[in-house]
Amino acid sequence: MTVALLQVNSVSVQYDERKVLDDVSFEVDESTITAITGKSGSGKTTLLGVISGLLQPNEGTVLFMGDNIFKWSDLKRSRFRNRDIGFVFQFFNLFSDISAYDNIAFPAILNRQTRDLHKRIMELADYLQITHILDRNPTTLSGGERQRVAIARAIINEPKLILADEPTGNLDTATANDILKLFARLRDDKGISIIIATHDERIVKASNVQYHIEGGKILENSVKQANHKVVAKKKSTKLAVKIKKKK
Repeated sequence: MTVALLQVNSVSVQYDERKVLDDVSFEVDESTITAITGKSGSGKTTLLGVISGLLQPNEGTVLFMGDNIFKWSDLKRSRFRNRDIGFVFQFFNLFSDISAYDNIAFPAILNRQTRDLHKRIMELADYLQITHILDRNPTTLSGGERQRVAIARAIINEPKLILADEPTGNLDTATANDILKLFARLRDDKGISIIIATHDERIVKASNVQYHIEGGKILENSVKQANHKVVAKKKSTKLAVKIKKKK
């Protein structure tokens, strides 16, 4: 039996009297794009924080390749974030006082994976079409260029999973479409799974699976396009429903 790359089981997060996440359960398979949708404040970013191990839930578990990440030490979870997860943010979060090249190199240096680092950076730069901007400071780059540098930084350690928080939210339409195509290439060429918290319907259409959060719960999405295939699940009391598309 194949184990899902990621399993979120009955996760709840509560701040004071408010439950931001309430009994959330779903799975992420390898080589897929998963869209997490919902209104602002619905818990999308909180869910990414739990998946990464940065935020411990009040209840529930997160299994990565079958292993409960909240039974690990803080050091092991930190290594997990640096080695197995890449992060992509709406506002890029690049260091503004060093070059694009050094931004990409930083996670590898932090993780002591410096063997053939220059070769790896140049191969990634060629793949992402950013070779010509590697020596430039991020403040001199366009939004699309900065997001490509951020994606290169996210995958320099060859993670199995990318967590992206509104990655197209600060980009114009044409650039956002280019980034979506790039995510699809990373899934298809490199087998990376990508979880994207988003309001962007284009991401939903490009995803393999969509989950919609409302009232802290994952609900069935009422919009099912013709080329979506609903996957039957075993009997469960949970509200999660997968909506799958062919790649």
